Amino acid sequence: MNQSNNFSFWKKFFKPSTSKILALLYAIIIFIISAIPELNPPELGFKWQDKVYHFLEYSIFSLLLFLAFFTSKKELFNKHAHLFSSLVGILYAGTDEIHQLFVPGREADIIDFIFDSLAVIFLQVVIWFFLKYRKNFPSPK
Repeated sequence: MNQSNNFSFWKKFFKPSTSKILALLYAIIIFIISAIPELNPPELGFKWQDKVYHFLEYSIFSLLLFLAFFTSKKELFNKHAHLFSSLVGILYAGTDEIHQLFVPGREADIIDFIFDSLAVIFLQVVIWFFLKYRKNFPSPK
């Protein structure tokens, strides 16, 4: 089944330029947040709470990357949106950790990178399953 036809509703809603702008703006927001010295997000009350933040942050980024590539007018990006989204998301996660080496009070953490990468891949898998089995979901009107 053609993945493009299964996701036509989203293609109508997310135009190529809109999707690219959203993904770029979100990448800039990640960069700005990473540049805040000694950032302490709200407490969730458990040991690895920062990993939850990383996972959520990069899950959203993964979705935005997918929409940007999937709605691309270039067939290569459109056809391989999951691959390009995963590669760009993981690469950006790595550069984000390196960036934090240069921010006072911040540090690069391999575990953060792993959670970022897992989030990117996880969401691509979720999207893939949704697209593959979309016929079992009601169509948005």
